[in-house]
Amino acid sequence: MTTNRRKFIKGMAASSVAAATLPNIAFAGGSSNNYSDNILIFVFLRGGIDGLSLLTPMDGHPDRGHYEALRSRGTMIPSNQLLSVGGGFGLHPAAGPMQELYQQNDLAIVRACGLPSYEVNRSHFEAERYAELGTPGNRFTQTGWLTRHLATATNYPPTIPLPAVVTESNVTFSFLKEPTAVSLRYPYAFDFDTTENGNFNSDQEQALANIYSAGNNELDSAGEQALAAMDIVDQVDFDAPPSNGASYPTRADNPSRLTTFGGKLQIMAQLIKQETGVRVGQADRGGWDTHNNQRNLIIGEGFYDKVRDISEAFKAFFTDLDVLAPGGGTWADRTTMLVCSEFGRRAFDNADAGTDHGWATNTLVIGGGVNGGRQYGQWPGLAPDDLFQSADLRGTVDYRSVWTEILLKRLHNNQIHQIFPGFSESEYKPLGVVSGSALEPDFNNDPGLIYKDSFE
Repeated sequence: MTTNRRKFIKGMAASSVAAATLPNIAFAGGSSNNYSDNILIFVFLRGGIDGLSLLTPMDGHPDRGHYEALRSRGTMIPSNQLLSVGGGFGLHPAAGPMQELYQQNDLAIVRACGLPSYEVNRSHFEAERYAELGTPGNRFTQTGWLTRHLATATNYPPTIPLPAVVTESNVTFSFLKEPTAVSLRYPYAFDFDTTENGNFNSDQEQALANIYSAGNNELDSAGEQALAAMDIVDQVDFDAPPSNGASYPTRADNPSRLTTFGGKLQIMAQLIKQETGVRVGQADRGGWDTHNNQRNLIIGEGFYDKVRDISEAFKAFFTDLDVLAPGGGTWADRTTMLVCSEFGRRAFDNADAGTDHGWATNTLVIGGGVNGGRQYGQWPGLAPDDLFQSADLRGTVDYRSVWTEILLKRLHNNQIHQIFPGFSESEYKPLGVVSGSALEPDFNNDPGLIYKDSFE
């Protein structure tokens, strides 16, 4: 794909002002490689979600007593308010839609997941970069993990109009230096000229296309992709009603408006259903840095409302995608969502009824190909001797093991040595979170290989 991406972007940009209809996307559903239709949506919960409030030991679990003792200053959730998912655990009381996904076998929960033990880091800035770059311990890596996936994937058609989308104001570290990545937070403002006069005319747009296509640097590539993306986005009907009556979450203080995160996933769903070619996307949900007044049980506020927001958004997104896609199956079948956070919170709450930065938390995997209705990962325990540094839920699952399994089985890319340089075969511990025929992973751990594909 690397050799064809830039060439395709040039062609799209040069013809962007002349295009009259949405391009006919070259899906590979009828080809010999049926993995290239699969889509990955990466959801990053920024701020460090309190995993012990999202998935909590219930009465009868050996750690329930330890949990209640650790959470005695305002964040403890009574067992009878938790939503049981088996194994002695319950989801947060605001996670009803998430419980439904779990019961439908569409949601898998990976417990005690996070950065590897040799690189525990409680700094938002550091931990976020380690996760999104895919190189724990090295925050100066020049490309994101999804950039390296796209650069090494060999099973995508050479012409994909809009392969990488971030529903944020800026391209995230996961897509660092990805030439095809488009940031699409406000679709109707995705244009050169959003003034009433509309002074930026087609001749000027064509002139820019000619300038960008003549150059050969990163600015030219970004400009070409922007022009191509504008042409595609302009033809997407973002006002189309969600399918199957899907109901995206609305704001607690203004029910007439969608939540920010709900709006992001609705945008992503429209891009997928209207065949723009999205293969990888990212949507963030911030606000999880709950040092004080966490408000686990106050409806419409704090942690409670954040959990409601993501739960309703996840459910609506996959309900919306549950419609037939070209080549058979549904868009929901093709789409896998990976939900993670940079770290969890301390096992104990603080004097301000909040929780401070910790280590491990939960990773969620939702949708197509997921072996759901199950919890994965060894539970480390909450007894004093079980906690990391007497404070944190101990990590037992390296996040790269979960992501690698998705790459191998859902995206069918085995170039792990390039996507996660330094991640060794001995460190990879597949859990069976997703189904599918996996490629044999390539763990040729030569960090120099990451620089041999001309995408740095």
